Amino acid sequence: MTRSTRPKPANRGTARESPAATRPARAKGDGDAGAASPSPLHDGLEAVATIWCGEIRSRVRRLGEGEAAVGPAEADLIHDLRIHVRRLCALSDLLPRPADRQPMRRMLRREVAWAMQPLSRARDWDVFVTEVLPRLCDAEPDIDRPVSMHRAQARSALAHAEMYASLRSERFDGMVRLLRERSEELHAALAEHEPKALYRAVRRRLGQWDAALRERLDTAGQGARRQHQARIQAKRLRYASEALLQLCPSRGLERYAKALAGLQSAQGSSQDLRTAARLAQDTCVSLATGKLARQRVVDTCRRLRRKADAEARKAGKRLLRQPAFWSEAKKGPVARRLAEGALPRLPAA
Repeated sequence: MTRSTRPKPANRGTARESPAATRPARAKGDGDAGAASPSPLHDGLEAVATIWCGEIRSRVRRLGEGEAAVGPAEADLIHDLRIHVRRLCALSDLLPRPADRQPMRRMLRREVAWAMQPLSRARDWDVFVTEVLPRLCDAEPDIDRPVSMHRAQARSALAHAEMYASLRSERFDGMVRLLRERSEELHAALAEHEPKALYRAVRRRLGQWDAALRERLDTAGQGARRQHQARIQAKRLRYASEALLQLCPSRGLERYAKALAGLQSAQGSSQDLRTAARLAQDTCVSLATGKLARQRVVDTCRRLRRKADAEARKAGKRLLRQPAFWSEAKKGPVARRLAEGALPRLPAA
């Protein structure tokens, strides 16, 4: 099972203090034409972006020390780095960007996609070696567990070597700089909108993402590509919703985010088995023949995936039964605290 990656509240004392938290408040009419007055929504989103960007840099620095220095923490650091990059990208997609910075959005997406490839390959091997391969061996007695595990670990080492080479490259450093620049430019982008206008724009975009996800889940036939796209949509919607949940605790929003997390997890289990069917063909050896058990492991993965697919469908139906939170959030406590500038009740550390 994937461990929880729910972000820490933006006001926890262990987090680096953000510029939004230390910046003196500006009153309306102080001569800053067109700029919105400070609000929990503006300052809170800046703080979240700053913290998440700091989490990315800290993990990049830690992994940059090398495999020997990282030791057993390697798998968790890779996982956390991928999660925080996706969180910051979801927040970047949600929030406004000055018109003259649109080319940077396309460049950021391209560079993030490139940087995530070696990280994802290393993560796929981590999951396969520690979680899926033992399940395959239990489900198919003909698999030679020691030999197959040795082969899988050797392949995993190659994938991790490629990942470390990528982390040390100038292009990866450039991707991290782009993320930092996007985080820093949020102050100017957010300042162009009053709290009510900003909340309306954010709520409208989240509602569009929710509608697109529901349409995909409600469509008959959940093939591998469709399920993968639904999982990407669910992650983006979840991470953006959790950013606002940090600023405005709400039971309804928390239930909604948990439903998205449940869907993401169930779809992830199915995706892990699809990935395993590919990785196992070159690693799993038959006890009976001493040769690669390619077709046998593919059949075993397909059998295990039937149950995972059924759980993913159930998770999708549970989400569809829930109200579309952002479509109904025009009024109520979330709107009052964020759109009207009321002080949010931040969760205790």
